[in-house]
Amino acid sequence: MKLRVIIPYFYPAYVYGGAVFASYNLSKEIANLGIEVFVSTTNSNGTKKLDKQTNRHLALENMMVNYYDAGYLPFFSIRMITGLYYDIKSSDIVHIQSIYSLTTLFALCYSYFLKKPVLLSPRGSLTSWSFNHRKISKLIWIKYLIKPFIKRIYWHATSIREEKEIKAFFPKAKVVLISDGTHLSSKNIDFVEKNQWEDQNYIACLGRIHKVKGFDIIINAMPSILEKYPQIKLLIAGDDEGELNYLKHLIADLSLDKKVEFLGNINDRNKNLFLKHAKCLVVPSHTENFGIVVVEALSQSTPVIASTNTPWSVLAEKQAGLYVDNTIDEISKAVVKVLDNPKQYQKNTMEVVKEYNWNSIAITYKHILKDIVSKTL
Repeated sequence: MKLRVIIPYFYPAYVYGGAVFASYNLSKEIANLGIEVFVSTTNSNGTKKLDKQTNRHLALENMMVNYYDAGYLPFFSIRMITGLYYDIKSSDIVHIQSIYSLTTLFALCYSYFLKKPVLLSPRGSLTSWSFNHRKISKLIWIKYLIKPFIKRIYWHATSIREEKEIKAFFPKAKVVLISDGTHLSSKNIDFVEKNQWEDQNYIACLGRIHKVKGFDIIINAMPSILEKYPQIKLLIAGDDEGELNYLKHLIADLSLDKKVEFLGNINDRNKNLFLKHAKCLVVPSHTENFGIVVVEALSQSTPVIASTNTPWSVLAEKQAGLYVDNTIDEISKAVVKVLDNPKQYQKNTMEVVKEYNWNSIAITYKHILKDIVSKTL
């Protein structure tokens, strides 16, 4: 079976956050199971472009990836318009991993006329919070450019929460549940490299520096946390997406210059080390369809505090962390509670994360793709 993955940006464009990690790992793992995986994407990488040969298929791991050269519009390539037709024509099933993209529109049209089954991943694009920005244009896009193809689309949800969000728009949608995950073997980190983080006393945040991540909430919570734990620091890792200057001014106003530090983007190995030695990870997001950083932290035996706007109620159920409203007061109390007795939560992290192994998830993914193809023959 030939799978065509269509996504506006792809590995190693980590500037775009968890969706890149998720699409790359899921594609790589299912290719290990014997599925022929071909990826159509662009060389977009924030303000730069990936250093990749463009407009041709390149071998990556056990996949073939076509990095179309991005033009003036974000995540879009003129060459991709014609290229996608032939990419889709040669495939058995198409997995589109975006909604608000011109690439998605062409991919849906080509798939419809070529009678190819489609799996569509909204990746958090249908949350109520996402409609705080450009609501009218998004609703028009969904009604006139997505809805006409709805009978031919299978929807991919990464959580029960996201499934409900999809069905709020399309009550009769055919939804399959495939979570994101992590590689449990990432716990095995070279001892020599531990020195970068192991002697630091810090709370971790990891993600794009974007308003949706709610990093202002944990920053505002720091004065209360410091009253009981004056030696703790807050370290935030991730690329800026327009919120960094505001957060720096907030830190200055609260006189937290020596207590909050931005690390910028960190690579995979450093990310694992960063999470491993943190006292806890805080995810104060206004919305998350999944939140891959949660399982990455749990795989390092690090407790997680996640907001109730994420799908991570299991943290409280399994006592591997806390699940609280993303208010300053609730976040500060949760951090203090975890710092008071971190081992109580650390011992339960693997009980949660064992359900999110990429190898197992890929097996589910393979069965779902085969089932969709068989139903459309």
